[in-house]
Amino acid sequence: MNTHLIVVIGDTHAQIGLAVEGLEKIEKEQGRPIDQVFSVGDFGLFLDEEDWAFLTGPSKYRKPEESPKIREAWKRWRWPLSAIAGNHEPFNRLRDFQVNHFGGKLSYIDAGKLSHGLPGNLRVYGIGGIYHPQALNFEKGAKSWPKCLSLVKAGKASRSDLTYYKEEELDLMKSLPNHPQLLLMHDWPKVPERVGFAYPRRPEAELVEKLEPEFVCCGHHHEAARFRMGQTEVRALSIVTTPALWMTGRICPGWACLFEWDVAKGALKEVGFWPNRPDGQLSSRPI
Repeated sequence: MNTHLIVVIGDTHAQIGLAVEGLEKIEKEQGRPIDQVFSVGDFGLFLDEEDWAFLTGPSKYRKPEESPKIREAWKRWRWPLSAIAGNHEPFNRLRDFQVNHFGGKLSYIDAGKLSHGLPGNLRVYGIGGIYHPQALNFEKGAKSWPKCLSLVKAGKASRSDLTYYKEEELDLMKSLPNHPQLLLMHDWPKVPERVGFAYPRRPEAELVEKLEPEFVCCGHHHEAARFRMGQTEVRALSIVTTPALWMTGRICPGWACLFEWDVAKGALKEVGFWPNRPDGQLSSRPI
């Protein structure tokens, strides 16, 4: 088969079971299997209870009691998954990535070219984490993510340090060949319209301008949007569901964006956001 179905998913925040149900619905609606899933971060594979200690943010968001559900849902996961990091992750597992910990089901990269299971020359780049102007370099003595992680575990660095991408990763991204078909990043390369305060120009915008990808997919702001930067089409993805509706099983419009990869033509074609609202509008409100 020369055409392959790709699904890029937005923030899932450990709701792996709901994500599984969503992907199964997509396959049913499309009448064909999903060949590859990509995540723009905040997937939240807290498989072990101790992983929650590395979740940044208020302690009320650490829920080790959810790990048994996550493990069970991960057993049901049956799609090739390639991912970058968001800013709320089990960074103890990602910044020193061991594929066997995830049962060989997850392909992950901090920054660079993502591996995937699709045939042909589909180039997918990604950079995980978010921007902080004072955190573009590793802590003194770190030099690498595993070393930075060891400092955090020893109490010599803050776990929040694990969430910010580094200058050397930006340099790596800029050194890659231009015009990939798809670029994944966690934060938007452009200010969301709803932001009513000064929002500094971000390195994500520089990467889009330098690399000129066909498509960018991002998340982080928990809302779906489509816009254009130069020749690049940007698709911002929503959160899988809202906290008040976790028990309803409803998924926010625009949590995923579907693409078709035509191997013979070497072309990536957008199918569209999923799920769609009946009125065709994009919103973070579940349907």
